[in-house]
Amino acid sequence: MKDNLRVIIFVIVMSLFTSGIIIGVEALTSERIQNNQDAKIKIAILEANDIPYALASINDTFDEEMNIVNIDDWTFYVNPDTGSISFEISGNGVWGPIEGILTLEDDFQTIINVSILQQEETPGLGGVLAEPQYLETFVGKIFNPDFQLNKDPGTNADNEIDAITGATNTSKRFQEFLNDDYEQAKIAWQSQNE
Repeated sequence: MKDNLRVIIFVIVMSLFTSGIIIGVEALTSERIQNNQDAKIKIAILEANDIPYALASINDTFDEEMNIVNIDDWTFYVNPDTGSISFEISGNGVWGPIEGILTLEDDFQTIINVSILQQEETPGLGGVLAEPQYLETFVGKIFNPDFQLNKDPGTNADNEIDAITGATNTSKRFQEFLNDDYEQAKIAWQSQNE
């Protein structure tokens, strides 16, 4: 019985010790992790607007080149030179969250750029969603009235691109949250700019 008690005490002490280390590491790195997340967003927005930057001065460049407009729960990043508007998009993929940045022309309809910052879809299938070759197909397309990922092998309309082959569910989920986020952002943007 005495040996069992020692083992239980040892396990409790080790659990508290390792938990303390994990909590300490999280406390020490949480600010850096947040800064890296912010930098990823800023880089995606600057690249979408063809604004050159140096990693050492990303925050200064972003602050000089972009205006931030907060409306309701939305944060819009506006290029004062071109009027382009960027905002974050997010939703659930098949295997985890998909997060990115959508950049539109000042008409709030024409796509300049789509950047995927995080996704957990199957490499070679749904993961194609984050590949530059696929994201380039969005450029110049419009939300009219919404955006479609087309499974038909025919010619795409102005508001369509090809769906990802072999990733029907990823394509469907991405289309749904892209259109939902666009519609909600459009309502917020128009409420401020009417």
